[in-house]
Amino acid sequence: MSSSDHRGPSASPSTRPEFTYSRWRHGGWYVHGVRYPNGAIGCVSRNYPDGKWRIVCDPRPFEERPTFRKRDAAAMAEWRLAQTEVREGNGGTPRCCSQP
Repeated sequence: MSSSDHRGPSASPSTRPEFTYSRWRHGGWYVHGVRYPNGAIGCVSRNYPDGKWRIVCDPRPFEERPTFRKRDAAAMAEWRLAQTEVREGNGGTPRCCSQP
C-alpha cells in the first residue's frame, strides 16, 4: 500500500481531506479515506448514550476519548490518528473496522 492510501483522498497532509461514508454494520459509519497501516478503515459513530460522535476503535480508555459535535470532525480526528500511526510506523495496532 502506498503512503497516499494512508493519507486518504488528499494528495498532501497539509490539504484538508474530503471524506465519504457508508453505513457500518454496528450503527456507525465507515470513513472512506481513512486507512491505518494494517489496512483497517476508519469508523465513527454516535451510537452512545450521550449521542456524541466518537472514533469507534480509538485505542485510548473510553473515559479519555474525545467527543465531537459532527461526523466530519470525528472523521478528521481519526484521519489525524491514522496519520500518527503511519509516521510512527505502527502497523501492528489492531483495529476493529475492516470493510466487509
